Amino acid sequence: MTSKLLPRMLFPVAMARLAKFPAVGILGARQVGKSTLAKAMARKAGKEVLHLDLENSEHVDRLVAPQAYLWRHKDKLIVIDEVQRMPHLFPIMRSLIDRDRRPGRFLLLGSSSPAIIRKSSESLAGRIAYLDLFPFSLSELPAKASERLWLRGGFPEAYMASDDEEAFIWLDSYIRNFVERDMAMLGLDAAPAGTRAMLAMLATVQGQQLNMSMIAKSIGMSIPTVRRYLDFFEQAFLVSLLPSYHVNIRKRLTKAPKIHFTDTGLLHSFSRVQDVEVLRTGILAGHSWEGFVIQQVRARYGRSADLHYFRTQDGSELDLVIAQGTKAVAAIEIKTTNSPALSKGNQLAFDAVNAPVQLICTPTADDFPYSKKIQVCSLGTLFKRLDKAVRV
Repeated sequence: MTSKLLPRMLFPVAMARLAKFPAVGILGARQVGKSTLAKAMARKAGKEVLHLDLENSEHVDRLVAPQAYLWRHKDKLIVIDEVQRMPHLFPIMRSLIDRDRRPGRFLLLGSSSPAIIRKSSESLAGRIAYLDLFPFSLSELPAKASERLWLRGGFPEAYMASDDEEAFIWLDSYIRNFVERDMAMLGLDAAPAGTRAMLAMLATVQGQQLNMSMIAKSIGMSIPTVRRYLDFFEQAFLVSLLPSYHVNIRKRLTKAPKIHFTDTGLLHSFSRVQDVEVLRTGILAGHSWEGFVIQQVRARYGRSADLHYFRTQDGSELDLVIAQGTKAVAAIEIKTTNSPALSKGNQLAFDAVNAPVQLICTPTADDFPYSKKIQVCSLGTLFKRLDKAVRV
């Protein structure tokens, strides 16, 4: 099996954007499948394609005079891979687009970094549509893939490995390359040992409120340094921050976000949990499953929904609140058991958020009403309920 045989959920959305915008930017972690998606889009586009990989020195050599070279190929779909390696191309592309505003001129692929966002937002504002490509999600896989996807994560090479051992050998190699090479390429001038220590520390606080002081003290870094690392990790799609929800928007800013690894395979690799039975029964299970479910929601709805958690000082809490604008459209408590029981704090939180859709998400339980307003569902049926509430 290859990733070419697994259609990506982003494909029709990306093709629609390409038909409307002169440039489309697809951002995602390295080796998440951006190039494979771009090849499928190029085949569908029905026009000649020029592909430039900026990690290929021969391709880079073609761009000695980039404006003239790219203009010469103006009637093609120009695909530029790892575009963050040459940020000076962005103002050049702006000039070329302004000379010819046809849609479908450029398809830009980036292993995101602060630089690519800053340069492209300044240069290509109004000319580019951004999309995020995440690792494989259950929306792209058979329902029976849930357990395998949870353990190995959704990077194509890890998910499709012949067995779990091979998957975690790949994940370990991915982490090593990221620590030793990729962070420097993305612009973080940091010692590999510090980067690895920071990521390992974040694995121990998966699903918890972010405490900068505690992390800084634990690994011997300053708080500004920890904040800088976190910014790069988030931009590189390794971790995601889940902000708190409050009906008063100003109060949302007063609480620390929760932190999750975007891919549970990477989390389990750092935590040395490489067997599904160990995962199910270990201390990591709850926080790992919570992050896994939240990532499935993030992958399905992308930027069309804002994700939050809810917690009050008196202990009322919910794992996930989905909002659009200022309105909460769904509230979810995530459980690892198929026989869930809510705490008083959970009940109070559901009442406080008062979302029209209120769910307890379990691994595989049959759907049934928990109370008048709250429904129990499985991860397999979660989106049948959410799709009615979330406008995409």
